[in-house]
Amino acid sequence: MKDIIYKILWSTIEDFVGLWEILWELNSLLPGKGYKENLESAKKILKYFLEQNLVIFYMNRWGNDELEELSFNETLKFLGDEKYWNAPSINELCIKSGNTEKGEKFYNEELLSDFI
Repeated sequence: MKDIIYKILWSTIEDFVGLWEILWELNSLLPGKGYKENLESAKKILKYFLEQNLVIFYMNRWGNDELEELSFNETLKFLGDEKYWNAPSINELCIKSGNTEKGEKFYNEELLSDFI
């Protein structure tokens, strides 16, 4: 599971990544698990990242480059709303995540083992 967690963290470093893309990643890495199980794993991983200040979450309209940073509590609310885990249509609201400096450091120095 540690390798999977690092792949998810890498996706936030590589670019801003939508919640649905993280779920797709888990579905490809864990094909034997069902949608609901992978969704719960994704929520758990992202909540952990949020609590450790490894990522920041944003809202935007799909197809638009403007991002609005979400607070901790707003993020928790949106992580729990299943509609944001589906691929959005053009101009539809979506939730994305990006790394923090701490997140990039944890990835590069493989520090997640200290928490997992």
